[in-house]
Amino acid sequence: MKKLIFSFCISLVLISCEKNDDDTKDICTNNCTTIQGKFVTANNVPLANITVSFNYRISGGELGGGYTRKIVSTKSNQNGEYFKDFYLKDDELGRLSRGYFTINIDDSKLSSNNYIKLGNNQSLGYAIYRIGRRDTIIDESFYIPKKAYIKVNLNNYIPQKEGDRFEVQTLFPCGPKVGHNTFLNSEYATGFSGYDNFKAINLNNKFNVLVAESEKNIVRVINVKNGIATNVDYEINVPPNNTIELTYNY
Repeated sequence: MKKLIFSFCISLVLISCEKNDDDTKDICTNNCTTIQGKFVTANNVPLANITVSFNYRISGGELGGGYTRKIVSTKSNQNGEYFKDFYLKDDELGRLSRGYFTINIDDSKLSSNNYIKLGNNQSLGYAIYRIGRRDTIIDESFYIPKKAYIKVNLNNYIPQKEGDRFEVQTLFPCGPKVGHNTFLNSEYATGFSGYDNFKAINLNNKFNVLVAESEKNIVRVINVKNGIATNVDYEINVPPNNTIELTYNY
């Protein structure tokens, strides 16, 4: 009986053994890798005090025991810019590396009343699975839209059969810089609101729908009637202090 208890205790120790190193205060002076970028909002206004973290991660096995090296923790300055040089170890480079890198963006200090935040009030993270050499520049810039609302009426909703629906969604520039987003004619990726949030349930419905201020937005009206689906996109520009009200019929 004692052997069983002892074995169980050893298992708990192995499972919980996660190793972490914090090298964020290290200064790189030679053979450095660089992470840099910029945060802006509407009209290219810079955003300060957004935290950027960069880590190296090896996942644990069935018994746990993963490893994380915290490499960078920095913030955007008054110009919205961040920059940090750091040193990558030999076993973190190339295709034979056992782990991967993560970038985390924390914009929690921005007001949720004013901005459409990247991580929906959580840290936004994504992975870089390989870095081949030390003299790499990781350039990651982001657009965080200003928050606004428009009024949308969805009228005369009389479903004909099960599965019919009447819904509105919006799409707008948001997130990482991608070069050129032809859909929105923007440098940045596409953010969205909707997806079952603004769906007709009564004959006539009125919604306050989230949009990006001072930006081109796409209002997408989804109409499934008698089992036949049609999606129509309408382009609108949303000025500050807008009084836009749109009406669509089923």
